[in-house]
Amino acid sequence: MSKFIIVKDLKKYYPSGTFFNRRKIKAVDDVSFEIDKRESFGLVGESGSGKTTLGLCLMRLLEPTSGKIFIEDQDFTSMKGKKFKEFRASRFSIVYQNPLSSLDPSWTVEQTLMEPLTVNSSFSKAEARTIVQQALANVGLQPYMLTRFPHELSGGQAQRVAIARALMNKPKIVILDEPTSALDVSVQAQLLNLLLDLQERHGLTYLFISHDLNVVGNICDRIAVMYLGKIVELGDAIELFNVPMHPYTQSLVSTISEVSVKFVRYKLKGEPPNPLNPPFGCRFHTRCPYATPICGEEEPKMVEVSPGHFVACHNLELVKSGLIQTKERAALME
Repeated sequence: MSKFIIVKDLKKYYPSGTFFNRRKIKAVDDVSFEIDKRESFGLVGESGSGKTTLGLCLMRLLEPTSGKIFIEDQDFTSMKGKKFKEFRASRFSIVYQNPLSSLDPSWTVEQTLMEPLTVNSSFSKAEARTIVQQALANVGLQPYMLTRFPHELSGGQAQRVAIARALMNKPKIVILDEPTSALDVSVQAQLLNLLLDLQERHGLTYLFISHDLNVVGNICDRIAVMYLGKIVELGDAIELFNVPMHPYTQSLVSTISEVSVKFVRYKLKGEPPNPLNPPFGCRFHTRCPYATPICGEEEPKMVEVSPGHFVACHNLELVKSGLIQTKERAALME
């Protein structure tokens, strides 16, 4: 049985520099992964790692530089014109990080939810209003909210409206770009429960983008870890939390106190390198406590360390054993 979504060797480069000194920002560089139907697939990493760019490329709001995207065995990257627009409208939707910046401030909630029906469907006004009321109820909001403007809503209410809008045309795939990062912790939990409930009821497939491993761990089945445009580790969420195999993943998991850590904790120091001039070889080697000479000479390949668990690292045996010199071990937690 083929996968619901297949991404192969996807790249997104941005030109930069002057006419005489052309350079490229490799926002997404040779990324491949697969997503099952009704799966929640997480994408985590620091700001600037390429997560959002990858999500936008997946639904072709940004055109990939190269690579292939297959949706239900159809080559989505080669679609054009009316077929492309209809296919995307019937398959994809997106929920952005800040609902107050993605909702039109001059429109009421009702106008916001009506728009997808007006653009893509042929419902009468009465039919559309009934659908809108049902959509509002599905996300836990009362009918009186229809007359409210975005500035009259709390952050959680505004994000619920954004989710309702995203589901108006019954998409199969929803891209969630940091949907809870602007919310209080208690509201985050409510929203995550809502997303899980909606996924169950509507058979949705999620691509969940976040920098917060706690959030991703509560909703995702599998997780891909991105660093400077590349996926460095991919696997089952539970295994990734309990047995992180890439040093970058270990540094992220180290920040979660609830996780039973079976490796050397260390603090990730410094900023990611400039994407205009990424390090040669492994892009993480300039910040990695396990780095050896080969890390700066050759790019590591993804290796399957256990069924469904893939890692790109030259020093897997060293990482597994957690062998860091005693002096370094003390310095890492300063």
